Amino acid sequence: MRQHPDAIWINANPSFRVFENHLINHLSAQKAIAIWEYIQEPDEPSSLDIALTLLHDYFKSQPFPLHLLGHGTGGLVGLLYARRYPERVKTLTLLGVGANPAIDWQVHYYAMLRLLPCSRERVLAKMVHNLFGYQEISQTKSLIKILEKDLITSPSPNSLC
Repeated sequence: MRQHPDAIWINANPSFRVFENHLINHLSAQKAIAIWEYIQEPDEPSSLDIALTLLHDYFKSQPFPLHLLGHGTGGLVGLLYARRYPERVKTLTLLGVGANPAIDWQVHYYAMLRLLPCSRERVLAKMVHNLFGYQEISQTKSLIKILEKDLITSPSPNSLC
């Protein structure tokens, strides 16, 4: 068994794990993939610098550059890490990270919350529709819970914290 991974999947949105598991399982059949996860604690400031410092601490234990993979905020953390420490990154693969990587779903959520005269749950239901299309009521409720959790545990640069 190989002691060091070929690639690192960066997860800074632990509530989105359910969306990533299938892809990670598929990729890990090809290469050794480590999952590095950052969960922002409620008492911590919402800062990507904390995640970058902890990721760098992990990288110090790796003897050679690695492939970085990330989705959403994890992709943003990977991008920032690759910019700061390019010598430690073999390749960078980003999923769900746009041309302006600091803009995530939370930007749109907070804008809608500010502009629409309705409850938080209603705005989250609208976000579910915008992100995932039409869903049955039970699925919408499950996705709302995932988004609510992400608002608390993800170090989004757009968080109100």
